[in-house]
Amino acid sequence: MSLLDNVAPAPRKVMTLFYVVDTSGSMCGSKIGSVNSAMEEAITSDLPEISAANDDAEIKVAIMQFSSGCSWITPQSGPIAIGDVIWNDLNAGGVTDLGAACKELDKKLSRNEYLNSQTGAYAPVILLFSDGGPTDNWEKELKQLKLNNWFKHAIKIAIAIGDDADKAVLAEFTGTIESVITVNDKHTLKALIRKVSVRASEFQSHSKQSGDTTSSAEDDSAKIAQDAVNEIKQDASQNSPVSGGDSGAIDVSLDQDWGNW
Repeated sequence: MSLLDNVAPAPRKVMTLFYVVDTSGSMCGSKIGSVNSAMEEAITSDLPEISAANDDAEIKVAIMQFSSGCSWITPQSGPIAIGDVIWNDLNAGGVTDLGAACKELDKKLSRNEYLNSQTGAYAPVILLFSDGGPTDNWEKELKQLKLNNWFKHAIKIAIAIGDDADKAVLAEFTGTIESVITVNDKHTLKALIRKVSVRASEFQSHSKQSGDTTSSAEDDSAKIAQDAVNEIKQDASQNSPVSGGDSGAIDVSLDQDWGNW
């Protein structure tokens, strides 16, 4: 027996992917249907590949929905392994309590809560899916959330579902309009979930190990978002229409059924 046979693999730090999904009434119908389809596909086929390919990080997932209040889709006890996630379709209804989601994130982004790991934790990745403006006192709760050091260093990207989404609000959440991506069809949504998740998780567990702190989390988020969009554009056929951004936001249109959810 070789001595190498007794060498255990080095413990990996945990990197948590947070998916925050707007399930308010304006998401009703084909929009929430597209999110359900895209997330189910990502969880069953795409995300396990991301975790298996990452030698430096154990990737876990936490999924929250918000409408009239907020709740965790994954267990309340904390993030779970990708292979343990079971996606049950979400239903839309109620108002848009983004503030409640921010308050809950502020509570859970802590070593005493969801980022508790004996092997250590990388800064998380937070992906926000929304199509409209919040209806509660979101400014107060977001201001408090921005004081959270884990949130400060997190990769934050918002996917605006449809042209009616309030991109200014989403940019307040991410810290820059450059990390807001507008999507108008389910095929592009599926591609974005995969590409953003892959790029963001790889970046958090690899790129920052060198100790380079010259760029901010907002700059890093914007670059990841732009790189993901560029990859999708490159993958699209030459005949697919691609539109430019709106007020600095990244806007993609890669499906022939543009705008038809």
